[in-house]
Order: sequence, then structure tokens, then C-alpha cells
Amino acid sequence: MLFWIVIGTLAFLVLFAGVGRLLLRLRAEPALRGLPTTPIQRLAWIGVAVSIAVGVGVAILTAIEGVSGLDENPALSVLVMGGVGVWLIAWHRTNRRRGGALVDERDRAILARSLSVESMIVLLSLVAWTVGLTEAFQEHGAIPIGYLQLLFWTTFVAGIFGRSLGIILGCRQGTTPNA
Repeated sequence: MLFWIVIGTLAFLVLFAGVGRLLLRLRAEPALRGLPTTPIQRLAWIGVAVSIAVGVGVAILTAIEGVSGLDENPALSVLVMGGVGVWLIAWHRTNRRRGGALVDERDRAILARSLSVESMIVLLSLVAWTVGLTEAFQEHGAIPIGYLQLLFWTTFVAGIFGRSLGIILGCRQGTTPNA
């Protein structure tokens, strides 16, 4: 058990360092500082903020209630669905403000490339859950339902975070349709 705690801690530190490095890459370059953001960029930043807020909320709720308490408490579903609702409202308002205009070729290329970031984050999330749950409940032979609900919702939020992060990275890298 101590071995897996050490491995988990090291993995968290590596992940934390990677996210920090990624956030440093997202800083505005001096040449881009005065330019306005596109609607897709604003939605991506809203998606990052919502997914981080929901993730922190889920962690706090889990710490307070415990995983077994999540079965009986609808707050987890309300929290996640509220975050998705905020994102959908932002999408609707942005789309309405643009007059319902379709995305251009650059936006399509960015959205297509953002799938790779989303897929990688969801895959890493599932790998972490699989290893953690297997090690924690291998002796019991069954995983409590609360953990499976937590796995579902965190994977869902990780997908929103990954897609939003992929869009931001695509906008920062100057993705063109021919790239």
C-alpha cells in the first residue's frame, strides 16, 4: 500500500508540474496582447474555469460526504449539471451574439485538433481510476457504486476540460486549416 501511495504522490507531482508548464505556455505573447479573443477562445476559457470549479467542488463534496455519501446525496449531479448548464448558456449567448454564424475554417481546424487533447486527458483519467480502484478494491472483489459515479462524473468533467484546453492550445499555436 505504501508503494502505491508513493507512486500516486509522484504521479500527482509530475501532473502538477506539467499543468504548471502548460499554463505558462498559455500566457499571452507580447505580439498578441492587444488583440481581442475570438468567441471560441472565450468559450474555451469558460470551459476551463467551469471544469476547474466543478472539479474542486466535487473534491470538496467528496471530502465532506465521503464516497459512500455520494450515493444518497444529489449534490454531485446538481454540481456537475450546473457547471454544464453554465457552459451551455455561455455557448448559447456567444452564438446568439454572433448571429448564429457558423465557425470558420480556422475554428474547425482548432476544434478537430482539440479532440486529441480531450482524448488524452480522458484516457489518462480512466487509467488513473482503473489503477486506483483495482488496487483499492482488489481484495474486496467489488467496487462500491459511489466510486463508479465519481468515475463517470470526473471523466465527464475531464472531457470538458480537455476539449477547452485543446481549443486554447490550438488558438495559441496559430492553427491553420492546412496544418
